[in-house]
Amino acid sequence: MKKSLLILALLSAGLVQAQVTTNLGATSDYRFRGISQTQNAAAIQGGIDYAHKSGVYIGNWNSSVSSQLYTNGSGLESDLYAGYKKEVAGLTLDVGSYNYFYPRASVAKTNYDTKEVYAGVAKGPVSVKVSQSLGDYFATSNSRGTRYFQADVTYPVAGTKVSVLAHAGKTDVANSTNSDYTDYNFGLGYNIAGFDVTAKYYANTNKTSTFQTANTLNGQKLYKNAAVLSVSKTF
Repeated sequence: MKKSLLILALLSAGLVQAQVTTNLGATSDYRFRGISQTQNAAAIQGGIDYAHKSGVYIGNWNSSVSSQLYTNGSGLESDLYAGYKKEVAGLTLDVGSYNYFYPRASVAKTNYDTKEVYAGVAKGPVSVKVSQSLGDYFATSNSRGTRYFQADVTYPVAGTKVSVLAHAGKTDVANSTNSDYTDYNFGLGYNIAGFDVTAKYYANTNKTSTFQTANTLNGQKLYKNAAVLSVSKTF
């Protein structure tokens, strides 16, 4: 009995030092690094996060995707991630692993699952981050070591519930410079009645013919410039 009470007390103490949140949302077009994952269509998304006082966090995030883009799959992307975030000398350091899974999806017997490690630093409204794949990058052969560099700004407008949002990213595909490109997006975020509403405009540059061919599906240009509206809520 005493042992059971001790275990319960330890578990309770752990929960006090941790926070579990869930999120649910929808978007008019799920864009990943500038590329539509839904054939320029809407998506439903959601996940769960566990953050401990120590800085350790883990989570899961999911989204509907195009089953034609991720062939033979279930039309689902399910991500698992874990990392450590700590404030040091006024900077927020963040390191971890992000893993993308596409159940049953494959091309030429190769699945699209991709594992990355990342490191980032943030100060105030600005953050920068670099991610690197540990294996092939989304079923691209001989692409281990592909890197993604990004910079993001989330700037709250004083006295309002509005934030100015901006992002720039660069994809360097290992052993395939013709697949490299740069993506941008910018827009506004607004919190209303506990819901986060964002409106962004997406654009890509340095698009080679190899890149454009790889990101065209049934005549649809998945890389085309687009305005995207999203809404989400955290519980």
